[in-house]
Amino acid sequence: MNPTTQSIADFDFDLGPAGAAAAADARKPDRAVDGARVIIVDDNQLRASTLAAALKGGSQVLVTVTTPDARPVEQERTPADLVLLALGGRNVSALAAGANAVQRNPFAEVVFYCDDAESPEVAAAAALGITRIVPARDMAGWLARAGNLLAHGAFLRRAASACMAAAPRPPVLEPLGAAPVRMPLPTAEMQFRESYIRFLLTESGSRQEAARRAGVPYRTMCEMIRKLGIGSD
Repeated sequence: MNPTTQSIADFDFDLGPAGAAAAADARKPDRAVDGARVIIVDDNQLRASTLAAALKGGSQVLVTVTTPDARPVEQERTPADLVLLALGGRNVSALAAGANAVQRNPFAEVVFYCDDAESPEVAAAAALGITRIVPARDMAGWLARAGNLLAHGAFLRRAASACMAAAPRPPVLEPLGAAPVRMPLPTAEMQFRESYIRFLLTESGSRQEAARRAGVPYRTMCEMIRKLGIGSD
């Protein structure tokens, strides 16, 4: 069975003119939609459609309903942000599909659900430490409240990572050794001494404490401050 990609408008919800137009564009196969994407993998297509309808709160979410024996999730053109996987179906492949989805998009949210807590695949999931397994009967109600939040949250993390990766590196100062030294040593020493004494005064709060930290007599510190003109600016 081929996967069915549907926008929320495909479930006959009233989105208004703008939402209906956006949904119509989203259905065009040659149009890449930049937004949160949900994939539901379930043998029970009626149940999967019910879950897709539960996502009606977010008109910009694209929902793909497919079966475990259809095109693998990793072959989809756009990575999924929220992956909903039914455990205990005819084909024991939900765990592998979840691993593939996360491998392709490490920011994806993966949620398993089942109607048979005794199925071998549920036991395998528990052995792997997977604890977020929602009872199938509660899935639609929970998804109506949490689905769009999870999908958009994962999408924003994916988008932020892409932005950071695409940002060009900032220009940096050349290493000191890359250019010839043009400052005389006495001038460099004086500038360093002034910067160091200013730092000590700021951190210490008093000339006496600054002198103690610098390891010089108090009068010497006062004389250096006077010569550098620190107190006069």
